[in-house]
Amino acid sequence: MILFIQNFDIIPGKEDEYPSFISKTYLPGIDALGLPAIGGYYVEVGFGPMIVAVLTCRDVATCFSIASGKAFKEYTVGLKSLVYNYRSYLLEPLGKVKREAYTIQKGIWKFAQYYDLRAGKKKEYADFVVNQYLPVMEQLDFMEVTGGWNMVLGGANEIMAEFTFTDPVDVGRLLNNDDFRRLTFQLKTDYVVNYSSRILRCTERFDEPRWFRL
Repeated sequence: MILFIQNFDIIPGKEDEYPSFISKTYLPGIDALGLPAIGGYYVEVGFGPMIVAVLTCRDVATCFSIASGKAFKEYTVGLKSLVYNYRSYLLEPLGKVKREAYTIQKGIWKFAQYYDLRAGKKKEYADFVVNQYLPVMEQLDFMEVTGGWNMVLGGANEIMAEFTFTDPVDVGRLLNNDDFRRLTFQLKTDYVVNYSSRILRCTERFDEPRWFRL
């Protein structure tokens, strides 16, 4: 399962034109090309842009083929006429991640961590994550360890780690959890650099065209 992420802000004054284009033109068009939209999020805490759109594809080669095609470029030009700060990046599963289809999730929150590996620490990092970090995080019954993703193309960092919550209060519980704080401090001290994080809120139901609307 490959994720194609689009990140952007709506141009002021285009708020009414934007949802019409998305529902009538953009979503049906890219779905027909083979990039169905499976998620939409608003950044509640952390760096922007503020809208995160999640598309999916079966493999990297197919994503490259679609994204480089004339039809997708035309849809993207149309989108960019209504948004700014547009960015896109391609993610593939990394290490211990849920390998089944990345399905639509409704009414959820995400805590996402972004970082780069320290030089020469790849093996030590993998051992730490698999044998220390993940076992402790997976014991927390108020969240799901959704997995880790490698930035194949685009993005500011090499890796994204993703946790999923059904209640925003539980995001706070994680951030105040002693084990999480201890292990994250060790992660940042010994294994990674350029660490940042975001809290994301699911937008409206996004199995329907209106999911792009906040």
